[in-house]
Amino acid sequence: MHWSEVGTAAREANYLLIAAAALLLCFTLLLRALRWRVLFHPLTDLNSWYLFGSLNVAYLINNILPFNLGDLGRAYMLSELEGISATRSLSTIIVERVLDVVTLLVFLLVLVPFVDIPSRARLSAAVLAVVVGSVAVTLIVLSRRRLFAMRLVDRIGRFAPERFRAKLREMAESALDGFAVLSNPRVAAQLIAWSTVTWLFVSVVVFMGTQAFSLDVGFGAAVFLVIATTFGFFVPSSPGSFGVYHAIVIKTLTDVFGVDQDHAVSYALIIHLVFYLPPTFLGLGFLWKERQLWRRTSFLSKLGAFRRQQVEQASTTP
Repeated sequence: MHWSEVGTAAREANYLLIAAAALLLCFTLLLRALRWRVLFHPLTDLNSWYLFGSLNVAYLINNILPFNLGDLGRAYMLSELEGISATRSLSTIIVERVLDVVTLLVFLLVLVPFVDIPSRARLSAAVLAVVVGSVAVTLIVLSRRRLFAMRLVDRIGRFAPERFRAKLREMAESALDGFAVLSNPRVAAQLIAWSTVTWLFVSVVVFMGTQAFSLDVGFGAAVFLVIATTFGFFVPSSPGSFGVYHAIVIKTLTDVFGVDQDHAVSYALIIHLVFYLPPTFLGLGFLWKERQLWRRTSFLSKLGAFRRQQVEQASTTP
C-alpha cells in the first residue's frame, strides 16, 4: 500500500456525507432495538429505551473485548433491567441472528444477476442457507410441538449431571419460546419487514460512504459489502473486528469491484469508524445515564461482594 495515497484519498473524502451516514447508522440501531422488542412477543410492555441502551452496550462490549461477548452482555443486562430471564433474552438474540442471516441471504440471491459474485462466496452462501434454514425450521416445528420437544430434552438431559438438568430444561423452554414467535404469521411478517428495512438502511449507510470517497460502485456493491462484513462479524475475532473488517472490505472492493487498493484502504478505515464510534458513544451514554440503576443491579452487588470477599481473604492470609 502507498500510505501517502491512502492519506490523500482520506483528506479528499466528503465528511459531511460521512457525518450523515453516522447519523443514519444511529437510526438503524433504533430500528434494531424496535425489532428486538417484537421478538419478545407476547410481551409488549418492554421499555424501548432499555432495549436501545442494552443493544448499544452490547456493541460497546464487542468494540473493547474480543470474541463477540456483547450478546451475552445485553441478554444479562436486559434481564436485570426488565426482570426477564437471561435465557429468554438470549433466545431472542439467537432468533435475531437467524433473521439476519436469512435476510442477507435473500439480499444476496437478489444481487446474483447484477453482481459478479465469486463462486466460493456462492457456495458458502448456499451451505449457510441450508444449515440455517434447517435449524430454523426444526426449532419452529419443535416450538409448535412443545410436549414432544420437552420429552426429547428430558431424555437427553439424563446424560447430564443432575444439578444441571433443571437449568437445561429452562434453557430449552426459553429457546422454544424464542422461536415460537416465528410460528405466528402476523409476528413473523412484522419481523421480516423490520429486518428488511433495517438492512436496507445499513446498506444506505455503506453506500453513502462509497459516495463520500467517490468510489465508482453502485448500491448493489454496498449491499454486497454489508453481507460480506456482517458474515465476517459472526465469527468471534478481535475487539471491534479491527483488521478483520478492513481485510474483508479491502478484498471485496479490489477483487470483486475493481477499486484501487489505496482508495479501498482509505474507505475501509473511515467506514469502520462510522460503524465503531456511534454505538460506542451511545453505549457509554446509556451506562452513564443509568448509573444509579446499575448500582442497584444484582450483578454489580454480587461483583462487589465477591471483590470484598477477596480483599478479606487476602488480608487474613499470612
